[in-house]
Amino acid sequence: MPPVITYAPLEAPIGRLWLASGSAGLLAVVRSDGADALLHEIARRRPSELRLDPDALAEPMCQLQAYLGGRLHRFDLPLDLGDLSPFDAAACQAAIGIPYGETASYGELASRVGSPRAARAVGGAMSRCLLSPVVPCHRVIHADGSIRGWGPDAWVKQWLLDLEGGESPQTSATWRRESRGP
Repeated sequence: MPPVITYAPLEAPIGRLWLASGSAGLLAVVRSDGADALLHEIARRRPSELRLDPDALAEPMCQLQAYLGGRLHRFDLPLDLGDLSPFDAAACQAAIGIPYGETASYGELASRVGSPRAARAVGGAMSRCLLSPVVPCHRVIHADGSIRGWGPDAWVKQWLLDLEGGESPQTSATWRRESRGP
């Protein structure tokens, strides 16, 4: 019998988030209008029985709401990083060590995991981690201070950095419109 993975949506200022959790802890936080992206990724990573169960995810949802409201600075949730390679898991653990409101470069994080020349590999690890913002991938930036690697969702990274920097984050629709220009 495959393991049970529960999932549920959470409306957030950065869009709808889909959370998934297994017996070892939180597996994913995926920003998407529908559950399809989350369910596809979980099915790709591990065979499981998927159940919609918001009650099973009450604590992660509560902590995410508090974080996105500026009231929580450190998550206290068990995480399941079992689908990641040892390097990717180490990079995620190193990202968790970046304090709220601070950033580190991909190269700095590579040094923290003992591979100082692996800045690009750290970027890949951050892109494969499905637990942002619980794993604060958004705190990892380019050496010149720029935001790279989030594609069309770069505004989400900026929104989270603004939140942590004490600035009042703009609404997602306003920020996206302004970042694209007229």
